[in-house]
Amino acid sequence: MSFRWFIAAACTFLFVAVVPAVGQAQVSARAQVDSTEFVVGDPITVHIQLHHPEGTVFHAAVFDTAAGFAVLERRPFAVPGSTLTRGEYVIARYDSVQAVIPPVTVWYSLPGDTTRRSVMTNQIVVAVRTMQVDTSQSFKDLKPPLPVSFSWQEIGLYALGALLFAALAWLAYWYWKRRQAKKAGAVYTPPSRPAHILALEELSLLKEKKLWQQGKIKEYYSELTEVLRRYIENRYDQPALEETTDEILQGLLKLRFPTDLAGKIDAVLRRADLAKFAKQRPGISEHEESLSVVYEVVDKTKIVPMTPVSQQETWGGGRVAG
Repeated sequence: MSFRWFIAAACTFLFVAVVPAVGQAQVSARAQVDSTEFVVGDPITVHIQLHHPEGTVFHAAVFDTAAGFAVLERRPFAVPGSTLTRGEYVIARYDSVQAVIPPVTVWYSLPGDTTRRSVMTNQIVVAVRTMQVDTSQSFKDLKPPLPVSFSWQEIGLYALGALLFAALAWLAYWYWKRRQAKKAGAVYTPPSRPAHILALEELSLLKEKKLWQQGKIKEYYSELTEVLRRYIENRYDQPALEETTDEILQGLLKLRFPTDLAGKIDAVLRRADLAKFAKQRPGISEHEESLSVVYEVVDKTKIVPMTPVSQQETWGGGRVAG
């Protein structure tokens, strides 16, 4: 009785051991590469061929990255025939070494059996070397820099950018100067002589220079508007030399300045801005009109000192009887 149990146990053991081996033998895997010599960083394509019964299902292929190779790409299995399946791994090595590409483990199931089995490819030995340098050849200089050509559109774009940068820099300087002037000039110091006297003297000197007659339009309007701004500053205690045209007009209108004169001042200042910054050339009549406007502003807004009434005069214009 014990001998029969021994025979049954031996048969069972052989069945368990042999059947998987038979199934394993039904699927074979082989790996190969195009060359065994590579340069550091070269892509190495590992071609995998699987021979198997028809209807075999492949689940996954696992590459052991612990061997020092980096996996760049895993291409899916292709089935060129019913009993042949192919797949590819693209790997690389980044050091100079004699290396072994490890076996790839492929998991599969046989037809009519859901049991997952595995098969491994062969390992491959490859040599990864650095780039060989031919020291027998002479060294060559680097190539000179290539000339860079610019189109007119690019030149115009750069010029526009430079102008915008200059304008922003000027605005920043103007703002800073204005802030400094406000801090330093908290206490207004009136001129030593009446504002209209100083303005009339400066206008007379400007006429004698004959700037616009010599074609110096920008200089003419710069000096003319400076005389006007300085007069407004001295006359109304308003920082007109540091203000824009709009700020000057707003400040004057708050003081109930005559609106007709304010309109003329606005026209002169804007005409001067165009002549100074936009390089426009007003006509001769406009040069003379601008000067006349400044004279008119000074004349109509000047402070006339009051003369005290003599004791010899009466309210009716007569004299006191002596």
